Amino acid sequence: MLYPSLPTQPSFRILGAMINRSIKRRSLLGALAASLVFPGYAGFGMVLATPATSSEKLVHEAANRFLEVMRNGADRDEVAGTLDRYVSMSSLALFVLGKHRRKLQPDQKQTYIDLFNTMVLKVIAKNGKKVRGTAFVVTGSRGKIVRGYVQHAQDRRTELEFRTKRGRITDIRIQGIWMGILLRQSFDHVIHKGGNIDAIFVFLKSGKVPL
Repeated sequence: MLYPSLPTQPSFRILGAMINRSIKRRSLLGALAASLVFPGYAGFGMVLATPATSSEKLVHEAANRFLEVMRNGADRDEVAGTLDRYVSMSSLALFVLGKHRRKLQPDQKQTYIDLFNTMVLKVIAKNGKKVRGTAFVVTGSRGKIVRGYVQHAQDRRTELEFRTKRGRITDIRIQGIWMGILLRQSFDHVIHKGGNIDAIFVFLKSGKVPL
């Protein structure tokens, strides 16, 4: 199986800088949805791989289903169903909490996961309406990491990578930036500023999103 190499032309570096600035200005999850709106770079004869492994098939199906839901208006129930089917939200939620997860009391764990899910659903449903990608194409994989791109008009593309585990997606990387890591840094800041684990509950219940 052949894997495409990332281009190094100035336009790609400029795109990366724009996405970095976008993440600093807006919510991290908003940047994820926005990345599917903002076209990447024009293709240069990349060799495409037909989804072969179970991870590749999972990502191919999940990403294209997500794009379909977004094109159809980002109905909240449809978004929730897609996340529930393809994404390990509990794993992602606990990963984002990082070292602080051991501070959760037994009766707090599920409440935290539910609040995290609500936050993700809210942001994706809101920003997803802007998605204009026509399809997601898998270009290869390495272990549980699947790479590919969202196809836009005029052969414009947005590169993405997905981390998978046990038949579910657990994280996504946009132009080299893992969303789980960025959210972890943001949550760590909230908890550090608040002084204890209760700060993240206050934050999530407020309806705010990480900045």
